[in-house]
Amino acid sequence: MNVPSPVHATAACAALTATHLREAAQAQVVRAFRAHLGGGADPSDESLELFARLAVAEQRLRRRAGEAAAPRVAHGGGGQ
Repeated sequence: MNVPSPVHATAACAALTATHLREAAQAQVVRAFRAHLGGGADPSDESLELFARLAVAEQRLRRRAGEAAAPRVAHGGGGQ
């Protein structure tokens, strides 16, 4: 049975949470752009910045989750 380590499980959970937060921010920006096309206000700079920051954080967490899942390679000093 392949059970993830606590570090990998935590990293994967953090990445999933970051994805949900980024998707929510993205949906808000999309709604604002649609409203803008209908004559409403455009998305605020703050909502665009939040979306960008969440997207970057999501990518970092996904990389870390991948690194936590990668098998560890022992670096011995013995050469042949």
